[in-house]
Amino acid sequence: MPRRRSQTGFTGILPPELVERCLEFLPFEEVHTNAKQVSKAMRSAARRCLTRGRWRPLKYVVENAMVTNALERPSSAAETATFRAAWAVDPRQVLLEFILLWNNKRESCLAGDSTILTDTFWNWDRGNTLAGMVGVFKPSVARFLALVEPSIDGLGRLTMALERVERYLVKKGPGRFETVMPIKFLSLWTERLGESALVTRWLPGYAGNENLMMNLDELLNPESLVGSGLESWAEPSDMASFIFWLREWDSDEIHRLSDIALALSMNWQDRQKSGAFVAAAVFFVARLRSDLDEESAA
Repeated sequence: MPRRRSQTGFTGILPPELVERCLEFLPFEEVHTNAKQVSKAMRSAARRCLTRGRWRPLKYVVENAMVTNALERPSSAAETATFRAAWAVDPRQVLLEFILLWNNKRESCLAGDSTILTDTFWNWDRGNTLAGMVGVFKPSVARFLALVEPSIDGLGRLTMALERVERYLVKKGPGRFETVMPIKFLSLWTERLGESALVTRWLPGYAGNENLMMNLDELLNPESLVGSGLESWAEPSDMASFIFWLREWDSDEIHRLSDIALALSMNWQDRQKSGAFVAAAVFFVARLRSDLDEESAA
């Protein structure tokens, strides 16, 4: 079937370099997937954009560093520069791509790929390949994060970058496949930096991801860099969901979510957004209490 004129018209009129330049203004995922399906000319432009344009560093991180470079080794100056370039282009997209990469590998495993260990998808920690097993997927997320944010001063930027991850997980709804991914990113990073007091385990000695939680004093500190990172987020409901998944909560502690929202937003310039964040946290608490009451009555 012939292509519609609208699908191919402008790629036939504009020089390839200009088409490529236009694609650089699209989100990475659009260039990486959808743009390639429009036409042969668009596919060629998308490939050039990914291999030598704005998105080249991110493509390298996703398709090379996280897949083939899972083992520990010193990073070269050139590789470190590429990592930091990817982070500078769009840190939110970098973390989202890690999530998508993880889930794709997880789905491959569930579909019967015996070269991938199921346990890998619930710990994300680096480890040695078990005897007799090959192809274990161990992304070097901790090493990457420590290279692009080499001190705890990067906590605000990392929190800012987690917005797109939270949005993606929220959209998953009740089927959210890995609720603890944001805190896992923070845990891998802080442990790598030697700042393990920021993210602790509420059951000492148990290594499960659901055992991770952020220090409550940090969350109640108006000067916390978590708050400065959250100020750039767009949706107050996402902020409330994010702080909820940073800790394991007892039923008599849930009310602290609104205290945390108030503390983290205390120094925000946008007071309207601050108020919306606190209101979203109050609503989140009310909904949680309603759910708990329904479970108790059942």
